[in-house]
Amino acid sequence: MADNTKAATPTWKRFNRPWYQKLGLAIWNYIKNIGLMLWSILKAIPKKVWSLMCSIGRCFQGLWFRFIKGDWRTKLSYLIMGFGCFSRSPKQIIKGLLWFAVEALFIVYMIFVGGHNLWMMGSLGDVAQRKFIDEFGFEIMQTVDNSLEILIFSVLTLMFMVFFVYMYIKNTKVCYETQKRAEAGLSLSSPKQQLNYALNDGYHVTVLVLPILGILFITVLPLVTNILIAFTNYDFFHAPTAKLFDWVGFESFKNVFSKTYGTAIWSVLGWTLIWAVFATFTNFFFGMFLAMIINKKTIKLKAFWRTCFVIVIAVPDFVSLLMMSKFFGWNMLTEQTGTFNRMLEQWFGINANINWLGDKANNGLLPRIMVIVINLWRGMPFTMLSTYGILMNIPEELYESSRIDGAGPVRRFVSITFPYIMFVMGPQLITTFTGNINNFNVIFFLTGGGPFMRIGGISPGQTDLLVTWLYRMTVSSSQPEYSNGAVIGIFTFIISSVFALIVFNSSKSVKQEDTFQ
Repeated sequence: MADNTKAATPTWKRFNRPWYQKLGLAIWNYIKNIGLMLWSILKAIPKKVWSLMCSIGRCFQGLWFRFIKGDWRTKLSYLIMGFGCFSRSPKQIIKGLLWFAVEALFIVYMIFVGGHNLWMMGSLGDVAQRKFIDEFGFEIMQTVDNSLEILIFSVLTLMFMVFFVYMYIKNTKVCYETQKRAEAGLSLSSPKQQLNYALNDGYHVTVLVLPILGILFITVLPLVTNILIAFTNYDFFHAPTAKLFDWVGFESFKNVFSKTYGTAIWSVLGWTLIWAVFATFTNFFFGMFLAMIINKKTIKLKAFWRTCFVIVIAVPDFVSLLMMSKFFGWNMLTEQTGTFNRMLEQWFGINANINWLGDKANNGLLPRIMVIVINLWRGMPFTMLSTYGILMNIPEELYESSRIDGAGPVRRFVSITFPYIMFVMGPQLITTFTGNINNFNVIFFLTGGGPFMRIGGISPGQTDLLVTWLYRMTVSSSQPEYSNGAVIGIFTFIISSVFALIVFNSSKSVKQEDTFQ
């Protein structure tokens, strides 16, 4: 009976706590969920490791089983990949030759490229350059070992080795299955049938080949290389074109977290998280309320107002942000010629040469406020358009029933509108927060990370995020610190990925995907 009463209770009346209690409870639940999920991840690690070891054991067990049970063709395919296919039937020649091509290409790669780089991975090279005299008697410097190339090709070789091991095991399975079909008197598939399978039943595998290759070469390879660089002394003084660099263990981590920059990274991390919170939730709430205002029935020219905000989205960030940045004398926020200061002087008689984006006072508080405000102006239309579509799909019956039961506008928003918006936009909100942690454009184009308080080395500016500090440390600096930058890159990746995975998996959009009404 109680369950039926609860089901019959209007959505807006299910929770009668004050809004501040709801907010506190929601924050506590999120913190509790994050802690529980971290604990579950830590508990799951030993199980995952054991499961991986068991899977590897089963692979070797399967290899031994197929070798014992296989005929001489299958056994020979352990040495010559694909032999159990192309030697058994003319229909299997193309399939068998493809397996053999994988083996041949891997061997050629290991002989001419992979083997040398993998051998040199421990030392990252021995001889940087050497002199020789060409046929005309000129002295020429020749690069012998390039530490960065050795590192990249070593990682690439390890990836190819993992891929080859997988293909090798798969080859034994295919050859053994071909043997069993032949022994059972079943017909073997022809090249046309194999192609039809790849384009129909196995279409998902065929389509996923290119995306997987893209992930491996565009994401995994740079990520692993970046992690390994963090354990070297790769910097301006150990650049591959000048000298070799070496493995130094955790020295770069000590430099970033204690020796060179001390507590600077924690200050940058604090501002990065503050920026991400304000940049995300100011855009979300202001965009949501703007959409609600435009969605009201009494508002005229709705299409015109939506078009105005779409135009804001259409203007490239490069143009709009540089107009307000501190890098041009004719922009809006400079100290002497800025439009804002001139407006204050002409309209209100205030002769205030305010350095809106370069003020070093109060730990750069004014520039930080300004980048948040400017980001609000450029990011709010995105949320407005997304929320507008959600508002148009909320059942009007819920609002009608809530009015009959005496709910006011605030209660209708808290109990109907906001839950619907959060359920749909929760994953997007989490993604936006993670993206704002790595939001390079706004900070770089407006302040370049400044204003700066030089403390030695490539010190962070007062509006620097982790990603902009990383850029200045590795790209725009005259003496780049690649290994220290790699440490910051790892640090940023861990924060972004852990937050995104934990909070997303604990959100109602995931837990109540099929039950929200």
